[in-house]
Amino acid sequence: MNNYVGIDLGTTNSAICLFSGDSVRVLKSPEQNDVTPSAILIDRRGNKYVGKRAYDAAPGSPDNAALLFKRFMGSSTTFAFKASGESKTPEECSAEVLRVLFGYLPEEIRKDPEIGTVITIPAAFNQMQKNATVQAAHMAGIGKVALMQEPVAAVMSVMHVRKTEG
Repeated sequence: MNNYVGIDLGTTNSAICLFSGDSVRVLKSPEQNDVTPSAILIDRRGNKYVGKRAYDAAPGSPDNAALLFKRFMGSSTTFAFKASGESKTPEECSAEVLRVLFGYLPEEIRKDPEIGTVITIPAAFNQMQKNATVQAAHMAGIGKVALMQEPVAAVMSVMHVRKTEG
């Protein structure tokens, strides 16, 4: 396995990066941004929008948008999209964001059965929230997933930089 994926599934914004060989790069959204808003909008026709377009449209259609759903991971909270009559759990909303982020990867990497993916989580996440995050990843079609607390990921990054500067 030569490729590793790191995902910051954020409350407000999310990002994905790829470690390939000895380089790390953040993958850009179609709008060429390093981050993708953690937002979903479903219109009255059932069209689903995830990311910037959903975030930008949310103020004009708040009853059809879901934001800040990560805060409710592992709970029984649901998010209603009134115009379409649909509702989604925080895990389903997170899976939509993860699916979009994973789509930024080149196809050969996405389809590699050996790819390893790490999703960062807040240090304060309890076991239910951790389980919900793994569930969201599996719902998004992401196979091998490990979770890493954000402060641990930060320290590992510093260690990597110092090792390569050596």
